[in-house]
Amino acid sequence: DGPLVRGLDPKRPSAAGSLLVGSERYLATLEGLSQGNGGTKGWLVAVLVPESYYTRDLVRFEHTLLVVFGATLLLVLAIGASALGAMRRGLGSVTATTTQMRAFDFAPSAARSRVADIDEVMLGLERAKTVVRAMGKYIPVDLVRSLYEKNQEPELGGELREVSLMFTDIEGFTTLSERLPPDELSRRLGDYLEAMTTAVAGTSGTIDKYIGDAVMAFWNAPAKVERHAERACEAVLACKDAARALYASASWNGLPALTTRFGVHTANVMVGHFGARSRLSYTALGDGVNLAARLEPLCKQYGVTTLVSEAIVADAGTRFVFRRVDRVAVKGKTKGIDVYELLGRQGEKIPGADEARRYESAFDAYLARDFTRAIEVLSVDDLAKDPVSVVLLHRCRLLAERPPPADWNGVHVATSK
Repeated sequence: DGPLVRGLDPKRPSAAGSLLVGSERYLATLEGLSQGNGGTKGWLVAVLVPESYYTRDLVRFEHTLLVVFGATLLLVLAIGASALGAMRRGLGSVTATTTQMRAFDFAPSAARSRVADIDEVMLGLERAKTVVRAMGKYIPVDLVRSLYEKNQEPELGGELREVSLMFTDIEGFTTLSERLPPDELSRRLGDYLEAMTTAVAGTSGTIDKYIGDAVMAFWNAPAKVERHAERACEAVLACKDAARALYASASWNGLPALTTRFGVHTANVMVGHFGARSRLSYTALGDGVNLAARLEPLCKQYGVTTLVSEAIVADAGTRFVFRRVDRVAVKGKTKGIDVYELLGRQGEKIPGADEARRYESAFDAYLARDFTRAIEVLSVDDLAKDPVSVVLLHRCRLLAERPPPADWNGVHVATSK
């Protein structure tokens, strides 16, 4: 007498539905049996089947599908999160690397990314850093930095700027090169130039070029340098210290110590990009460059290792001790300048300082045409051993025998470089 039975139509006694038996749902079908079909009037046939009989495979498939979908979704989310993390780390590395490059830090990095495109970008940045590091061994990094900040390419031409210039050369290098095999010579020369370069860089100088064993450097270009004449003098002393340390080291292999000569001058010269438009060199040009180049070989004539111009002394005389050596017109010049020997720093104990002052008194007598007085001062034993004094003494004796004309101004004309 349940709902299924009450809902039967007497004319068509059949019904279908569901019912609960305990906690389990059953599907039920009721069908009346007519007498023509062998039934009995008022009798019904009921078919009861647990619903799970029909749905258990579907439910099992549904559960499996949900588990697979959930696992797939979690896997996709995990892969996405991992890829996103890798991409964020990769982009962070790219950003950090470009920030370092903008600050002109081109040190190599081992950073890689699991994202192929980002890894390709990182490899490209490393290649770019390698190129810049290589360029820095050929041209001044300050120059590259200046071009970068101005966002411009180098152009043929330059600007007039006051710079201090230094030229160096090794005395007797040819003799050393004759006794060493080429590979050994290149290593020793490399050690020497490295010592010179480090000393120049430590005083904010720019290496212009190497010419065999010679070095050309300048200060106040491309970057501005305060008190550049002082920096150039400091570089000379630093180069000498570095050379002494090198010659005393095991890497010099017991070879004899070499003597380096220095010429230093301050002048207004053209500094910029010169050469062919397809191949430029950042350098300095002008009469002041030629004068600085002439001072270095002039050292040999006086037996000294360093000669500086009067312009250097005017700018750096308060920090360094100098000896006026001569008034000379270098090879190719008619106008004479006073040249000085750099002795050391002010306040330090300088060997031969007293002798240097006595030499200068003799030189003053020479300029005053008092050659007899100059000879008396220069003939003292301790000055007689001084190469500079020997040169002036010889000249004074010649002039005492053959006095110069009335318009003589004390300028010695150098006949060789």
